[in-house]
Parts: sequence; structure tokens; C-alpha cells
Amino acid sequence: MNTRIMKPIVVAASLLLLFSACQNRSSSFSMDVAVDVTVQTVSSGSIKEVIGTTGDLMPAASVALKNEMSGTYLLQTNPATGQAFKMGDRVQKGMVIIKLEDKAYRNTTNIEGERINLEISEQEFEKHQALFEKGGVTRRELVNAEKNLVTAQKTYENAQLNLDKMLIKAPFNGIITSLPYYSQGVKIEQGQNMVEIMDYDQLILDITLPAQAFGKIAAGQPAFITNYASSNDTIQGSVSQLSPVLDVATRTFKGRLGVNNAGKMLRPGMFVNASIVVQQKDSVLTVAPEVVLSQMGGRFVFVVEGESAKKRLVQTGLETQDRIEILNGITAGEQVVVTGFETLRDGSKVRIKDIR
Repeated sequence: MNTRIMKPIVVAASLLLLFSACQNRSSSFSMDVAVDVTVQTVSSGSIKEVIGTTGDLMPAASVALKNEMSGTYLLQTNPATGQAFKMGDRVQKGMVIIKLEDKAYRNTTNIEGERINLEISEQEFEKHQALFEKGGVTRRELVNAEKNLVTAQKTYENAQLNLDKMLIKAPFNGIITSLPYYSQGVKIEQGQNMVEIMDYDQLILDITLPAQAFGKIAAGQPAFITNYASSNDTIQGSVSQLSPVLDVATRTFKGRLGVNNAGKMLRPGMFVNASIVVQQKDSVLTVAPEVVLSQMGGRFVFVVEGESAKKRLVQTGLETQDRIEILNGITAGEQVVVTGFETLRDGSKVRIKDIR
């Protein structure tokens, strides 16, 4: 063969052998040099799938009371404090907060006269009953006596209802949240704002949920409510109502949460975050999301065995923002690589610098 042709071939072959040797040396070097890694010990625990939403808290009960009649304004004394009622005071159902006095109206109502008339009607009906049994009166006379009694009862009840218009009472247990100021003893006209009362031992949160959550969320599921101003103020509620239909324009559906606020940690009007737990698994193996890597053949993690990192294919289950459930591939107590895996290959030497 021509020596001119042979020379380039020999040079090319030599370069190829040199490159191959360098590659093998580099590969061997990378496998022999220990890589610093951080590991996490696999353990069992709980994992929750949550759906987040936001909204404004509302009281379970709220009322703004107006006066149904004009009269002299008389703010009452709170028996719990011995002082006049004020904003922030707790009231019980039926408690009189304000009285409106109008002597002419009271005289027109004539509650005492109606009470006496009722007593007389009761006595007359009882007498007619006794006489009817002895044949002393006709059935028609007995029926008329009964009719008079019923009329007297209704008239007395109406008189009581009319007098109740002079009293501003708490319709439920709650807290005074607004109490407009009026001078004591001054006459005020009908239809004025008297007092506002709220019960926020229980709170309501109306929410809007994405279409993707349809079918996942159900009544009774727990929800954790957090005030944005203070992340420590977290209390539990639950899903109480759900709309069965989607809004065509927004592709969302409505729901409602009930929140137990007995500790008064939250207040009506607060803008809060709600995390609804739609699925929870206990006593399962979980790892941080950054531990699980992907390849064409599936998902895997690096497990430290002795001084080496071993590649393990894993099957995953429920996934959240901070945890991934591992169904198989690793066991409790093993150490998986959390950081430093970027240059690792199956069998790479490692040196543990931190354990989480």
C-alpha cells in the first residue's frame, strides 16, 4: 500500500485510540471521585391533596334593627357590666337593649284592659261549659262564649305585640357591632338605625372553585382557614354546601364553608385563604418532590448504599406541592439523595455532607 495513504490512516487510528483512552480515564475519574450530597431518610407519614381558594368571611347571623315606632330613646343597662350597652358587648337572645317610651301609644294599646277582658272571657266560657253539661245553656250560647274567648285572646296578643315594638331586643346570641349614638331621653322618629348585632362564633365563607375541582370536593371535607395578615391564625372548617352546576362563562362553581370560630381568632370581613383537603393518606412513604427524577424509562431516585449512589426506579402515588407518595422502589429507613444528584450516575461514589 502506498505509504502516503498509510500515514494518515495511522495518525487517525492513533488519535482515535488516544480519545478513547481519555474517555475511559474521565469516566473512571468521575466514578472514583466522591460527590458531596445531602440525603433524606425515608419515613412514613401523612400526605394530603388540597385545593386552595380565597374569600371574605361572613358571620353566621347578622341583623340591623330599626325602630318600628317613634318614641323617647332609652338605652338600657347591660346586666353583665352594670353600664349602658356599648359596641363589643355580648348579648343574649331576647335581651332588651333599647326602650322607646310613648305614653299615648301605651294608653292606646291598653294592655291592662285587654288582660282583664281576657280573664272575664275565660270565666264566662268556663261557666257556659258547666251549664251546658247540666242543660242550662244551649250549644249556640256555648259556641258564642268560646268565640268571645278566642277574640279576647287574639286582642290581648296583638296588644302585647304592639308594646313589643317599643323594645329593641336581641333576636339571637351575639355581639353588638354598631350602636348609633342618640341622646338619652330624646324623641326619635320611626325607622332609624338602632343597633347591629352579629354572631361570629360560626363564620361562613362563600368560595368559587375551578372546574378541575368538580367531583373532587364533597360536603363534609375539612378545610383549613388562614388569615393573610397572620398565618398563625389558622382554624378548621368544613365544606357545607356545593353547587351542582358549573358557570358557563367562568368554568367555575360555587361552594360554602362553615367555620367554627369559638375562639374569636377570625373576624367577619377578613380576606382569608382556605385549603380544602380532598384526599388524605396516612402511614405511607413520602419524599420531597425534588428527590424524584424522570427519565425515558420512568421515574427514579438515587439511594445511598455504603459509599455509592444507586439508581432506583420508583412508582409514585399522590403528589402535593411539598410531598410525593412512593408506592414501591424504596423502603423506610433508606437514604435518598436530595441535593448533589446533578452529576450522579448509577454507582457513583458519594460523600454525605448533610442529613435532613
